[in-house]
Amino acid sequence: MKRLIFLFFICYNFSAFAQNDYPFLSGEQLKYKLHYGPLVAGTALLKVVEKNNSYQFLAEGKSTGIFNLFFKVRDTYQSISDQHFLRPLYFNRDVKEGGYKKKEKVFFNYPLNQAESTRDTISLPENTQDILSLFYYLRAQEQDSLEIGQSISIQVYLDDSFMNSELIYMGKDTIKTAFGIIASTKWIPQLESGRVFEDEYGMCIWVSDDKNKIPLRIETKVLVGSIKMDLIKYWGLKTPLKITKQHQ
Repeated sequence: MKRLIFLFFICYNFSAFAQNDYPFLSGEQLKYKLHYGPLVAGTALLKVVEKNNSYQFLAEGKSTGIFNLFFKVRDTYQSISDQHFLRPLYFNRDVKEGGYKKKEKVFFNYPLNQAESTRDTISLPENTQDILSLFYYLRAQEQDSLEIGQSISIQVYLDDSFMNSELIYMGKDTIKTAFGIIASTKWIPQLESGRVFEDEYGMCIWVSDDKNKIPLRIETKVLVGSIKMDLIKYWGLKTPLKITKQHQ
């Protein structure tokens, strides 16, 4: 599920944002269906909870159907971020994927400029985000000034190290979703090939071209086969999802 969660968190721009003028609210939930090739493989659910002057971001992923028989997945992620800068204060994940299990807790110590995990302590660069807080931090960024082909650098904390990526803005698009035809922006991230993905440009991401800026679809080729994730339900959006044409 780690690789699936990462698919969400690489599709926006770095720039200043107005305090508390975020495109999400406490109570927002986004549910996705995951396909591995032609098969339904699982679901993912993202939640936002506001508590004690901070945001608690939650993600749950699980396999379904036949995939439970040979590769059962039950993953949970939690990130607590301050409301002013949307920077992570604490990150926790509990991963169960087939025979693989892993628990991780990370505290972001800004006075000492270091990330303190259950295994190691490393220095923090600027604009530090974990793989879950990054999703919401980047949704809050200004995107209107981007030009087609512009490349944006991204780095994110994971497993006591930082992953680097370049995100390429491909312009406006429209896609057919479970809710109807929706205007979107399209992105192609440059990723680290060989670990998860078939090649470094093997992914496309479509994001709603409205004030919510939520991922609608992610398609990628992996080392064996392909993965597709589609938004199938949502609750508590800050503004109504802008649908160009409803299903008849």
